[in-house]
Amino acid sequence: MKAVLKIILLILLNFNIASIFAQVNEWKLRKDDDGIIVYSREKKISGNIEFKATSIYKTNIDALLKVFQDVEGYTRWMADVKVSKVLKKVDSTEHYLYMETEVPWPLKNRDIPFYQKLIRTGSSIKITLEGKPNYIAHMEGITRIEYATGYWEFIPLPKNKVKVIYQLSADPGLNIPDWILNLFIVDGPFETLSNLKGIVES
Repeated sequence: MKAVLKIILLILLNFNIASIFAQVNEWKLRKDDDGIIVYSREKKISGNIEFKATSIYKTNIDALLKVFQDVEGYTRWMADVKVSKVLKKVDSTEHYLYMETEVPWPLKNRDIPFYQKLIRTGSSIKITLEGKPNYIAHMEGITRIEYATGYWEFIPLPKNKVKVIYQLSADPGLNIPDWILNLFIVDGPFETLSNLKGIVES
């Protein structure tokens, strides 16, 4: 009888822990405007903040890929991106790139090298991003982001439309005030998707 009670208690304990983790890791709606929806959540293990932004564009995947192939052009539409350049091209679907993001004074700008890979799954496209903080030497006066991972996904829809998903989990560094953190996880992705929409629907 005692053994049975112990098993029941363990099951209940594990269920409660799983429920707590699920609540911590749930997506929270942060913004819904002009067809762009932004969610955020706190990573249950690392404590880093993660966002997911989605929208539907009247365009096609080829038009989106053309924009993403112009890495230097990211500065024209990605929010607060000051520098964007290719560090090494592995092949037509893989390359290493470098990005520097502007952060309001008195904090230092953030930067990170990324490994970017294009993956085709049926008619959909996913562009994965994996931070490689030690791929190049740290820049003087800029804080290196030590962790970042995410992806872009393009899913074709009927009537010449594409659903775009932009998801990123990152640690922008210690001592980031909430109002600046909000730039990373709400205002930034919203502005990025809005700018991208203007390009591919023009």
